[in-house]
Amino acid sequence: MSVAFFDVDGTLLPHPSLEKRFFWRLLRQGRIPPANYLPWVAQMVRLGGLKFATAVETNKMYLRGIPAAILSAPELRPDLWIPEFFPAAIQRIWWHILRGDEIVLVTGTLDPLAEIVKTALERALLWRGVEKQFAVLATRLVTGHECWTGGIEGTPMFGEAKRKAVKNLAISRNVPLKECFAYGDHALDRWMLGAVGHPIAVNPTSRLRRIALHNDWQVMNWRPCTRGTAATHHGLKWKGEAAR
Repeated sequence: MSVAFFDVDGTLLPHPSLEKRFFWRLLRQGRIPPANYLPWVAQMVRLGGLKFATAVETNKMYLRGIPAAILSAPELRPDLWIPEFFPAAIQRIWWHILRGDEIVLVTGTLDPLAEIVKTALERALLWRGVEKQFAVLATRLVTGHECWTGGIEGTPMFGEAKRKAVKNLAISRNVPLKECFAYGDHALDRWMLGAVGHPIAVNPTSRLRRIALHNDWQVMNWRPCTRGTAATHHGLKWKGEAAR
């Protein structure tokens, strides 16, 4: 048995990222308190020494005071705003399952969003007659009085944090890293990819493509499903489930 580590945004699901989609959904629904904008800007100023993308990954003050159970609201149902899996991603996960590998989602997206993806993937496999549970390593939010505080628990799951998380999980499973697989699309995934014996750059950015070619990593291009391949299971619409 090995472990297959999958990034989510851009790897299993097309861009824009889940968090961006979630943010815009909250904004359109008027769910972000106006008082949150100033603390978000102030936090960005405090993080000014970081690259903008890194600062955004670290700054979640726009969520301050929003109930952690908000994803249960009817107007925020996942099938309304979460895109379909890449069909090739479902096929690849299926391939790993047949090998007996463990599947782990390693993503910088928010943990509640990653859990939605995890549940959808598990249901997709159950539809195929396979009962399989996945593990999730994601960015965890601090909660207080059943609301998000805008803080992050520990370290955001991106960049070198992914490498450390992958290494620690492999050790806990007593699986050599050289036998593990990792899939990612962004240059920030290079540490995770470089930690395993089987790195695969999926739909890589130009920078990650250069890194992959330099290191002789495998490159895969996964595309959205074509029209007419949609399938709906348990209220979630994932077009990739129909492709085998």
